[in-house]
Amino acid sequence: MAMFMPQLREAIMPLHDEAEKRGPLREIPEKTMTLNNYKKILGRLYGFVSPSEEVIESLLASYSVDLDWGERKRVGHLENDLTFLGETRKTLEMLPKCVEVSNIRNMFQALGIVYLFEGSRLGGLVLSKALREHFGFGNYQGYAYFASNGAEVVAMWQTFKNFMENHVASNGGEAEIIISAKQGFDLLNGWLDSY
Repeated sequence: MAMFMPQLREAIMPLHDEAEKRGPLREIPEKTMTLNNYKKILGRLYGFVSPSEEVIESLLASYSVDLDWGERKRVGHLENDLTFLGETRKTLEMLPKCVEVSNIRNMFQALGIVYLFEGSRLGGLVLSKALREHFGFGNYQGYAYFASNGAEVVAMWQTFKNFMENHVASNGGEAEIIISAKQGFDLLNGWLDSY
């Protein structure tokens, strides 16, 4: 039986490659991003991740999905980064939110978005190193989101891969997860491009 995660990765790669070439995050490894633009990007990420995590948490709970979601949420890291860079609780509340994430309506769609977030955690390792070097950040201040605040990222990815393979083997939903991941990646790319 074919493994699901390689299929999902293959479906996403064209979108990932396009974002890597043209998206605003490319300025981080290139070390050409200004601190002001970095703060704007974090604000856009916050406006996407915050409502997405709320919807995902609700759906995973209602479907009794056994994924260690509490340990995987990263909106708190974005809040810490943004407050380190001068935002307040009040200004965070005023940041625009991506309303389209309310279209995530079932477990399979939620898992497609979780896949994006978990993949971005891996990519964040490269970005966090570049951020430390470019801006002189340290001690997870200003780059906690991309560094997952020091979590064991590779181990978390392996656990997630195992979870997804087992979940799909038991519940199906491969096509819907792939569609959701692709649509979510498109949505996120468009959301970030408009920073």
